[in-house]
Amino acid sequence: MCQAIRDYGKENLNKGKSIGRSEGINIGRNEGIIQTLIRQLKSKLGHLSKDTLTTIQSCTQEQLDSLTIHIFDINSEKDIFQYITKDEKRSLSILNDYLNFHVV
Repeated sequence: MCQAIRDYGKENLNKGKSIGRSEGINIGRNEGIIQTLIRQLKSKLGHLSKDTLTTIQSCTQEQLDSLTIHIFDINSEKDIFQYITKDEKRSLSILNDYLNFHVV
C-alpha cells in the first residue's frame, strides 16, 4: 500500500515537472519573440513610447504572431496598435459568430 502511494506520488510529480518544463519553454519563447519584435520595431521606427513597449510586452501569442507577420507593413506606433486591435476584433468576431451559432 505504501509503495503504491509512493509510486503514484512519483508519477504525478513527473507529470508536474513535464508540464512546468513545457510552460517554461513557452514563456521563454514568447519573451524571445517580444524582445526581437521590440528590437526590430525600434530599428525601424527609431523610438517606441513606454505605452507601446508595455502593450507589446502584454500581447497574446496571436497578437505577437500578427505583429511578426506584419512587421514590414508597420510604419508607425499607430500601426502597431492597429494590428493588435485588428487581431482582438477578429477574435471577438469569431467568438461572437460561434456563440450565435451555438446558442440559437
